[in-house]
Amino acid sequence: MSSYGRDTFMGEGTSACTMLINYHCNIIVQKVKTISKLELISFLDTCQREIKLSSNEPHLTSFNYILPALVLIRPSTLVAVARHKFFSLLRTPLMNAIDQWFQNCKLDEKQRLFFRNVTKFLKILFKNTETLDCNPSWLFASSFISMIATQIADLVKSKNYFSDKSKRELKSFTRLFSIYIDYQERINKETSFTKDILFQFVGPIVRCLCSNDYIDSFEMKKSSKNMMTRKERFFLIQCPSFIISYNSSRIEQMINSLLTAMVSQYGTLLNKTIPFIFQWNQPMFDAINHLLKLANHKSTNVKVFIDHLPFVNHILTLIDTSILYNNIVESLSSQETMLINTAISFLVKVTSEPTILTYIKQQKTTSILLRLTSTQYEPLRFNTYMLLAHTATEEDIKAMPKPGILVTVVYRSLNTLIREKPDDQNQMRQTLETLKNLVQHDQLKKSLVKINGVPTLVECTKKCIEVVLTSLFEILWTLSFLPDAANVLRANTEFIDKIQMISQSSSNEEMKKLCQGLVWKLIQEPEFLEKIAKKQQDKEDDDASETKVVIGDDGIEHVVRKKKSAQDDADRIFQYDMMISYCHANKDIVYKIHEYLLAQGFKIWIDLNNMFGPAMNAMAEAVENSEFVIMCMSDPYKQSTYCQAEAEYAFNCKRRLLPLIVQTGYRPDGWLGFMIGSRIYVNFGVCDFVTACEKLLNEISLQRKRPLPSATDKLGSHGKPSNKRSESPATSGTLSDEYTKRTISSNFKAKTLKHWTESDLFDFLFDQRLNELMPLCEKMDGQAIIQLYKMCLSQKNETYNLLNAELKSGQQIKLPISVFTRFLSIMERITEPPTPPIFIPIIEEELPYKPSNKSPISLYEMAGTYDNEQQRMIDRIKCIAFRGARDVGATFINRQWISDKIHRTTRFITDWWNKSYDQCFADYSN
Repeated sequence: MSSYGRDTFMGEGTSACTMLINYHCNIIVQKVKTISKLELISFLDTCQREIKLSSNEPHLTSFNYILPALVLIRPSTLVAVARHKFFSLLRTPLMNAIDQWFQNCKLDEKQRLFFRNVTKFLKILFKNTETLDCNPSWLFASSFISMIATQIADLVKSKNYFSDKSKRELKSFTRLFSIYIDYQERINKETSFTKDILFQFVGPIVRCLCSNDYIDSFEMKKSSKNMMTRKERFFLIQCPSFIISYNSSRIEQMINSLLTAMVSQYGTLLNKTIPFIFQWNQPMFDAINHLLKLANHKSTNVKVFIDHLPFVNHILTLIDTSILYNNIVESLSSQETMLINTAISFLVKVTSEPTILTYIKQQKTTSILLRLTSTQYEPLRFNTYMLLAHTATEEDIKAMPKPGILVTVVYRSLNTLIREKPDDQNQMRQTLETLKNLVQHDQLKKSLVKINGVPTLVECTKKCIEVVLTSLFEILWTLSFLPDAANVLRANTEFIDKIQMISQSSSNEEMKKLCQGLVWKLIQEPEFLEKIAKKQQDKEDDDASETKVVIGDDGIEHVVRKKKSAQDDADRIFQYDMMISYCHANKDIVYKIHEYLLAQGFKIWIDLNNMFGPAMNAMAEAVENSEFVIMCMSDPYKQSTYCQAEAEYAFNCKRRLLPLIVQTGYRPDGWLGFMIGSRIYVNFGVCDFVTACEKLLNEISLQRKRPLPSATDKLGSHGKPSNKRSESPATSGTLSDEYTKRTISSNFKAKTLKHWTESDLFDFLFDQRLNELMPLCEKMDGQAIIQLYKMCLSQKNETYNLLNAELKSGQQIKLPISVFTRFLSIMERITEPPTPPIFIPIIEEELPYKPSNKSPISLYEMAGTYDNEQQRMIDRIKCIAFRGARDVGATFINRQWISDKIHRTTRFITDWWNKSYDQCFADYSN
């Protein structure tokens, strides 16, 4: 008997049918490498006929001869006969074997061998079949799948299925299950093929993943083995693999239920295993990777993680672990690369939820992600850029040595795609999405314009399909807020004609709104603002003054020009009390605020269908006809170009702004932080809803007591500047007594700046004659003034314009530039660390030369004894001395100046031995 048959020999009671089949099998085995399709069909015909003729006999022995012989045949020949009716004979005995195992937790030897042989054969047959039309077809029949699904559900009911006595049966069963996993993965690659053939498996597998067996399988970390048991592989790899490969919409609710039940357990598992990451073996890497893939499956489940932020933190810990990031290679061939790639993909997904995005930002992950931008694996590197685009704050961008490289790399990738893979729309969409998030940052926006990115993006609009065009137009709209970019776009008449046509006739609502936004920013907004400014100027000219003739005490007639009293703000009537500007992502809290304000009797304009933003003309009309504009601030709000357009127009129209924070943990930065400036905002993320609403009502009341702005001050350039200069005198006013007549205490001088109260701050401003800044600093303390000073340092011109506009709005006076510059000078002085004393006693042993009573001029003559670096130092000292001599005059040199310079020179040389030259010179050159 051939070697293939040793395990299949069933003893002397073998039937004639079985002996005949065994004979034919021996012939097949001898020619497995040369057998033709016709010869194999003839063999299968013989086997089928013999088995049917002996229908009263059990045929497991015959199958145990046939199946081992078949697996030796060339796969291509085997696949060619897969439709043969012989294979239908395998279904019933296979079902019987599976049923017998689940009923008794064991099989006899014939059944066990048959179970092994049939699953090995089916695995080989399926592996070498390239089409989805797999055979034998009964393997994917609903009744057979239902039976397998039932048995999967039963696996977690008894530990006997995983005992040593059942390990061979379990191996055969998991081999059969692997066929379905592979089949599901194939289905996902076919767009026209139904995805729900195996849906009956989903429920039982989810129950397995929620079982204690799944949790217990992670205990393998205590073992030094490098292979999983069958049980561990089934729960930790196979079950997750099936769910991960299942992409039908029908699974979304099941996944949501799984994550809701298990995410806390996942966190516990990571908490236990991550500390031992340097001891992880290959199985543990695989298990954790599949756990993260489960968490990452289906985008609709992001909200599950809001209540489990420690789990997110564990992922951040993983990507910051040296054993992982130091072993990343250029493909997924290493376990470290796979795990970090899965972790980054998960983080990219969850940043779509504002609460999680805020949490990740608070963890200061930018430096971690910047490290990964140099990885060799391109998809990982690209996802890292995408994550950076979401999570980097304006402060992070400013702190980077070369932040422009971020946008440059993505821009170059886009150019490469356009040149080499113009039809790869999926990659194009991902690249544009990353670029769109990067240009939310003002500095990166400017970097893209600087490298001439605008013309390239305009050129892309001529080549891309509609799905990609939406991202392109949104990027261009975002860039149009920069005057330089807006000018480039306005100069391209072909582009202007295109967006005007789309804005009027496109059937794609999102693209239509985006182009309406571009038309608004490039063409309509400058015209609107110019009309408003002219209308306001005409009104001011009409109300400016009146003249009349009076007779003085001397009896002579005098012409007197008298200024008319300003119109009382209460007399101004608006169609709406307020407009609510918000992002659709925050609609739940915004709708509650809207309902509350309606109940208070306010007339409100709000776009309740704010999916793509209101029509721009409708928005402009709403802003102009509203006394207040409520800005519902959040990460999505700041990232929304629609919201930025609304907010900037409201600012430029000088509406009363009511900033609200509607996202827990959010801090306004970038264009939004600059616009808000020192305004008081109501934080709905900190206060309970009722308390926050009460604060909002109080702020409305306070703002109504202040004068309504009467002039339009633009936040930025909008093109089409007016050629005329206003000849009417500027409105002037005076500060009230509370700012000009104040009794101060010196308490603030005994405190550090960051501990100042509002009263301390006002005392400081009054003491330093910075009275004009006092109205701008209401309700500010030491920490707040430090933040204002930082704004001044980062954007001096913009901050001055903002403060000046706010002062003119509230007090009708200008902010003198002298006050602004003195404020910067004083703040620089009080915030810098204390300088060392001017004179340091000379310690002879520390000096590089013997003390001398020579004058500084004589001292310079010693330069010949110094080396090159010392000579360089002395030359710079000469510059200081001669510059000082020129400034103060010869008489002063002979007395005080020389004495001072002796001290400064000796201190310089002493310190120079302990510091670098540049550091020392910087300390003393002033």
